[in-house]
Amino acid sequence: MITSQSIYIKSYNFKRIAEITFLLSPLVLVLGVMFNFTDTKWLLSRLIPFVFLYSLIFYPSAIKENCLNRAVRPLFIISVLLFIFSTIAHLFREDDFGFPRTVLLSLLYLAFVPWRRISVRWVEYIFVLSAFVCGFNALYEFFYLGIQRVGIAINPIPYALYSSVLGLISLNIALQNKEKTLRILAVIAVVFSTVALILTDVRGVIIFFPLVAFYLVLRLSLYSPQHYLICLLLCVFSSGLFYFAFKDKIDERIKTTATEVQYLLNGNYETSIGARLELWEKGINLTKDQWGVGLGKKRLKESINVIENRVAAQQPHLHNQFIDTYARYGVFGLVLLIFWLFSCMLFFKKNGKISFKIYPLISAVVLMIFLAGLTDVPFHHTHLVYFYIILVGVILKLNLEGVEDQGKEKGV
Repeated sequence: MITSQSIYIKSYNFKRIAEITFLLSPLVLVLGVMFNFTDTKWLLSRLIPFVFLYSLIFYPSAIKENCLNRAVRPLFIISVLLFIFSTIAHLFREDDFGFPRTVLLSLLYLAFVPWRRISVRWVEYIFVLSAFVCGFNALYEFFYLGIQRVGIAINPIPYALYSSVLGLISLNIALQNKEKTLRILAVIAVVFSTVALILTDVRGVIIFFPLVAFYLVLRLSLYSPQHYLICLLLCVFSSGLFYFAFKDKIDERIKTTATEVQYLLNGNYETSIGARLELWEKGINLTKDQWGVGLGKKRLKESINVIENRVAAQQPHLHNQFIDTYARYGVFGLVLLIFWLFSCMLFFKKNGKISFKIYPLISAVVLMIFLAGLTDVPFHHTHLVYFYIILVGVILKLNLEGVEDQGKEKGV
């Protein structure tokens, strides 16, 4: 028998689910859409203001709760400082405003959404399903479109980092979650995201990923020699499976790398590796007279264009996040960037002091980005700026790491 009360309950549940879906829609765009479909990033910059206004009107107290969260507060504070610094660089040196705008929008989303109403399970399923989308997209591009380096929606290099981080998150869920269905899906998601990573053909991230995955497994395992050995054997076995599955592609990449190394030994630096070495040396030497604030975008680009190595001279940046930041923004900018990258591992204690917490998943994500930054510039792509801030903010705010004194988050 249908009663007015049952109709009310169904109506209430529908409105609740619709609201949660709307609040999580920017997260879905960041994780599952923006990297896989061309020209979709603009949707995020339009959607976040709507979510921000909705949260401000209906949940005005959420910002106070979010900003008082001791795990997320360091990320907020340093992100604001970075926004101010990069905005000043834009106003006085005509540097791009894309980076500070992305930081601001990401902070608005994290600060105003009532995360206490969000279910952790919803977010974990979004993580896993995003890895599936990533894998299917990579397979579609490689086998159907015939693209040898997948990730055409953005660029193979940032797409490789995106794939690797989704793989780490899925691995964390597979090892930690108690729900059987989600764990099985997470295991499959690790396979799909790893396949996507291999198909990007990005050497640095492909090399670093199994090392970081091994680190994460060790951090989540019991500390005993037997568990360490089992983890090592599993990583070696998994790496062997992926090698034989994509043997031709991997062998070709190894052969290319060996050829480039041989060119280097013969004094020829007009290769991918050689160009990077010259760019790094150039970046370090360029800023000797302006080590404090750097050269800025325009002067750095002019300096790169006059490099004799024609491969290096065609590059838009220095292919190292930290050297590039030092050359553009000097020591001040570099220090701020490093603090920002590691801010998600800072934690305010009750007495107001700051401690450093090496959470397993967060530290694995940061380590992956840090290592990728040694051979490329992840944060030159605003896709990855959105990805980093919103991802680590959501992990901390929903207490996926089990941070002390965060309380139990409740949602639908």
